[in-house]
Amino acid sequence: MKWRQYRKDGRWVSDANSATDGDLFIAMALDRAATVWPQRAGYYHRLERQLTNDILAYEYNPQTRALTVGNWATSKSKYYRLIRTSDVAPTFFDSFYRLSHDQRWRIVKGGMLDHLADLSGQHRTGLVPDFAWVTADHAKPVKPWTVASKNDGNYSYNACRVPMMLAASKDPRAQRTLTRMMKFFSQSYHVTAGYTLAGKQLTHHQSGSFSAPIFYAVSRNRDHGYDNLFDSQKFIFSKPLTKDNYYDATLTSIAAMERMN
Repeated sequence: MKWRQYRKDGRWVSDANSATDGDLFIAMALDRAATVWPQRAGYYHRLERQLTNDILAYEYNPQTRALTVGNWATSKSKYYRLIRTSDVAPTFFDSFYRLSHDQRWRIVKGGMLDHLADLSGQHRTGLVPDFAWVTADHAKPVKPWTVASKNDGNYSYNACRVPMMLAASKDPRAQRTLTRMMKFFSQSYHVTAGYTLAGKQLTHHQSGSFSAPIFYAVSRNRDHGYDNLFDSQKFIFSKPLTKDNYYDATLTSIAAMERMN
């Protein structure tokens, strides 16, 4: 799917490239729709299979056992070994495998969880960067301005989704990575919008984009403790959804809806 649409010279136009994180969420939404509206399950699953087949065709690097960041990161591109840590979505991959029985989804799940665990283990905080370079058996954070911003190698506005993506997974690698991150966040009542991998705050303000995934992760794993995080991150529900920040609004809505489910 083309990842962005915008107005130009009075008409709507689309960027030519895809973004893997968007494709994953669209495919998972179709999978969920098949459950919510079973009378149309065949239709939704057919669309889901078309999209997941394309993800594997255009956004998968078999050498690294990982999804690339988009269809523009081809084998001829220097970005072919680049991953977005928030694309590590083990429960999504499980659903795609159940529908397709394509073994590549198991390979992707294992490879990407291995890469994420590698990144998490490189710092006592357990934090992971927005983007990383990967080989078959190693991962390292990117430098600033490799992809989008000076915070590409920090825990910023992509990696902030990682707790949400791991929260429902039973895979031990996912749970270990999540636990390390939650231990770090639980040390402070005031979780801010971004950190270096060593744990230094990038800002002093809070953001729903960071707090919503943490709240959801903790609410899915209450037996692990971290009640202070459950209480401190509830502030995201104390005010109306913002109308001028789709990212905050979307992640807060997902946290609320998934928590109710």
